[in-house]
Amino acid sequence: MTGPVTADRLKKRLEVVHKDRTFAIENLIGAPDEADARAQVERLRREHGFKLPAPDWEAADNDGMVILCRMDDSPVGSVRLIHRRADATEWCPYLTPELAAALPADPAGFAFCERLVISPDARSLASAAMVMYAASTWSAELWPVTEIAAITRPELVRLLAWLGFRRQLSDPMVLPGSDGLGLLIGGHLAEMARCTRELFSTAGWRLQRTGPLHDPYA
Repeated sequence: MTGPVTADRLKKRLEVVHKDRTFAIENLIGAPDEADARAQVERLRREHGFKLPAPDWEAADNDGMVILCRMDDSPVGSVRLIHRRADATEWCPYLTPELAAALPADPAGFAFCERLVISPDARSLASAAMVMYAASTWSAELWPVTEIAAITRPELVRLLAWLGFRRQLSDPMVLPGSDGLGLLIGGHLAEMARCTRELFSTAGWRLQRTGPLHDPYA
């Protein structure tokens, strides 16, 4: 990730703890000391993510917010958020005309969620909730948006509804360049933040610290 430090490149961090275990979640901002973190994101995608005809690190990662989650210092999860608008759809090769028409129409745009992955050794509803809590709260802080959207497979719709994707925006359809079905889902960032925090809190995890970190460029 390269480029000037802007409002959406400020370093953020939150920690969620349970007994002697800690989930630490941060966003990558393109700092010189983030090579290891980027490599961890690439490895998570390559080894545990949904297989895509795309490199482990894409050009879109340089423009969006890439979040990395570590459990006791081991990388266990990642997700990418990008500020998008429905009137500009060239960014996604999987958007059929039907999916493009179903995108959130707010002129301010929406947060588009991609490449969510949780490693098998940490996979649970609570761990996914922690990652998406950071994704929803930081998206609402960084961009003038209130909604989030994602393309997913039909079998994951019920699971993602637990994480705040409460609206099915399209019917399942064959995606371009794929032999599988996909559909568009969405939700409100504020509702997602509430329900994901409730999920991991109910599971016994406690939000310990949240806020910006030291800016390495200062």
